[in-house]
Amino acid sequence: MKFGFISTVIFSTFLSFTAAAADIQVSGQYARETIPGTSISSAYMTIANNQSTDVTLTGISSSISERIEMHEHLMADGMMKMQQVDSILIKANDRIVLQPHGYHLMIFNLHQPLMANNEISLTLHFANGDNEEIIVPIQALTRNAKTH
Repeated sequence: MKFGFISTVIFSTFLSFTAAAADIQVSGQYARETIPGTSISSAYMTIANNQSTDVTLTGISSSISERIEMHEHLMADGMMKMQQVDSILIKANDRIVLQPHGYHLMIFNLHQPLMANNEISLTLHFANGDNEEIIVPIQALTRNAKTH
């Protein structure tokens, strides 16, 4: 009888953990290889909010840099410009795409260059206190780029 109770508790805990992990799903993530001689890169992804309430992305952190900002491109006075944003709202049961010429992440002052075919770890921070650690593959600057 005790074995059944313990198994039920463990299984219930596992289901709760799995459900919480499925509330926010990140897909299609990648960062760009750094241009030689620079210490800046950008990162992109799709963030799906599978909850019945809105969530707000408030920041990103990583051991690769102390400064990662959320930015957006927008048209102003007939010109495309980029500006930093403090947060990104992801509506309930919706998704937001971080992509070139839209919302995206700017990674400044990299501790070392990002090289294609490697990976970095980023932690997404949300206003409700949740954090989501993701692995982000590094994509070559050009599709035909050769790696050493």
